[in-house]
Amino acid sequence: MQHRIHRIICLAAVAALGACSGATRQHEVAVNETRTADGRAVQVEPGATPEWGEKRGELLRTFAFRALERDLLEEGRQYLAQACEADPNDGVSHAALARLYLAEGDPQAALVYAQRASAASPEDPEVSMVYAAALAETNQPEEATLQLENAWEAVATDPEFARSILLHYAALGETDRAQDFVTHCMIENPERAGTWAAAGDLMLAQGDLEGAVEGYRRALEIDPTISTPESMDDLIGRSRSSEDPMLASARAAEAHAKWNEAENLYRFLASNGRTSHAAQLGLARCLDAQQRFAECEIQLARVPYGVRGWRGHLLQARLDVREQRWPAARAALMLALQERPGLRSAQLLLEFVEAQPAPAAPEKD
Repeated sequence: MQHRIHRIICLAAVAALGACSGATRQHEVAVNETRTADGRAVQVEPGATPEWGEKRGELLRTFAFRALERDLLEEGRQYLAQACEADPNDGVSHAALARLYLAEGDPQAALVYAQRASAASPEDPEVSMVYAAALAETNQPEEATLQLENAWEAVATDPEFARSILLHYAALGETDRAQDFVTHCMIENPERAGTWAAAGDLMLAQGDLEGAVEGYRRALEIDPTISTPESMDDLIGRSRSSEDPMLASARAAEAHAKWNEAENLYRFLASNGRTSHAAQLGLARCLDAQQRFAECEIQLARVPYGVRGWRGHLLQARLDVREQRWPAARAALMLALQERPGLRSAQLLLEFVEAQPAPAAPEKD
């Protein structure tokens, strides 16, 4: 299970990293051009200036993110690889390429680029999370734990990351450690909505619905906008009656199998930050229906486990089954059944998953 959890913790939208790259009008400049202080485009030969590699890498990274925003995965990967070659110290490009390889199920390639990203940006929590994902995917859970704990020190105020740390411990089967983490958060930051949301997640994972309801209610009292599982709305008294009309239209199009129309609406909502989790889940479902599984996995990775609901967990399980990630599929199915007990499709898929042979342990050098 730790592999899938780490993938979800760390595979944030690759395109979102583009904001960190300072995308400007430079994307209109040819790769072999730079600009003078007065804005004139000037042709520059490789190696002509000490800053050439960095400038060329920045341009290539901008092209990569724009390609990925349009779901041109192969083009984006090629630009990122060139950016990494142009500037070995570009932690952003190395981390983004590692994320992309993780989403495509190539953890060994991801680990190479994640290690380089960590070497270039050892204090960056985003890089630490990517490195942790790659370590977990290559059966190095203890090293992954260390990376996540280092990242936590830098982003301890992030409510979603607190929930991700909790899921990491749960994925390793370290229930006592998960409980200790939540207790520590309660002692240190009882006024934060994220603390109570994490407590709700822990209670839900343990099958304690009453405790989960209390945790989510307290979180919503502090921050009414914090994410909670839609399947818990009735129990916690959360109303979503004021649904975005565009989201309602997207769901209607999806219900009538109008995949292109629904995809466009969901993508617009997700890109504009409106009802982002619901839009990202809907977009993932549409991509899955069109058998665009790599894109589906990238979109689903943007949604925290705690707010996916049973449909999101079931979708994750199907993706894991396609890639024969049996422990991860089992974990997702168990979460789906916790939120929707007796769900027949999940029960049947779980029976199939549990009949698969256990993966062989990797050889030690």
